[in-house]
Amino acid sequence: MFDLIAIPLGWVMWAIYQVVHNYGISLVLFTLFIKLLTLPSTYKMQVNTARMGLIAPKIEKIKKSYPNNPQRVQEEQTKLYGQEGINPGSGCLGSLVTMLLLFGVYRVVLKPLTHILHISNETLTQAQTALQTWLQDNNITEKYLTARPELIMLKYAKSNPEAFSGIEGFADKLRGFQNNFLGFDLTGTPELHPEVWSKTAILLIALPVLAAIAQLAITIVTQMRQKKVNPNMQSMGGMNAMLYASPLMTVWIGMSTPAGLSLYWLVNSILSLVMMVLIYKYLDNKERLLAINEKEKQKQLKKGPGFMQRMMEQSAQMQAQQNGTNNRGEANRTRYADGDDGMTRKERAEYERKLVEAARRRAAEKYGEELPDSDPGDDDL
Repeated sequence: MFDLIAIPLGWVMWAIYQVVHNYGISLVLFTLFIKLLTLPSTYKMQVNTARMGLIAPKIEKIKKSYPNNPQRVQEEQTKLYGQEGINPGSGCLGSLVTMLLLFGVYRVVLKPLTHILHISNETLTQAQTALQTWLQDNNITEKYLTARPELIMLKYAKSNPEAFSGIEGFADKLRGFQNNFLGFDLTGTPELHPEVWSKTAILLIALPVLAAIAQLAITIVTQMRQKKVNPNMQSMGGMNAMLYASPLMTVWIGMSTPAGLSLYWLVNSILSLVMMVLIYKYLDNKERLLAINEKEKQKQLKKGPGFMQRMMEQSAQMQAQQNGTNNRGEANRTRYADGDDGMTRKERAEYERKLVEAARRRAAEKYGEELPDSDPGDDDL
């Protein structure tokens, strides 16, 4: 599946490389291309967050009106989202696209000979077999040959081209591939215990660390923005933990993958941070935000509820039906505080009495007993 995503991305990388003839610069320009491609979904997600902030006071009012009735709160929130034309799940698509693109980029970084140099699979298989034979003959162990064959072949084509002497022109083609950037090899993998602490070894370790710092900056800016837009928003401990754990995952993955992926992460995070700040500045204008909100509201109302909103409405209806069934079975022992569901205590007691009478009436009809006296409206319950 991810190879299907990598193929068009590989053609984009190939086109850029044909112009700049440098793998690192190609990655930077490629990342910029991806960010521009996803800019509309990013903007839409930020606008949706800002619109949610506008109705935050109404959400708080709903929660205070039904403090002991979370189901009613959910129903009222869903109704409010429909009235305001807000789709709570509109940001999910942007996140999904970003994740899919990341996996596609990983494939392109892992297979530059396939996606950028366009070497056939048959030739690559012959070259890998030739390299394995050469390594065995020279008693050399290469642990990443199976996991990253194209990167390892690229490495030995430059350091030991004689390993591919049986494949005409293969080593020469790979030696012409410019995979250095700022003085280090982007196809290399960081090592905590390199043989020599050279400039390249230090830069290879620095890349995933810098990428993690940039991601941490995005997390902090995002949290500050959420608190500004919605000061009453409840703290999402689990989600926050995941956001702050993400930079650590970046370091862990970056230390075991080619440096090109860390460069992509670093450039992507920097561009994301810049775009976020610019969008935040744009939406900070109150009049502009209200105008955007009204425009989006009318467009969404005309379009109708989205998939996530329909799912929420169906979930609320099913839960309401289930609660209604439970209320019938426990009508003689459930008591509610005033205001929980819009009824006073007296109204609730009368309603429960009618439920009990209706239950007795149904039981009498079932077993052929004499029907008890009941109010005219009991049959409707």
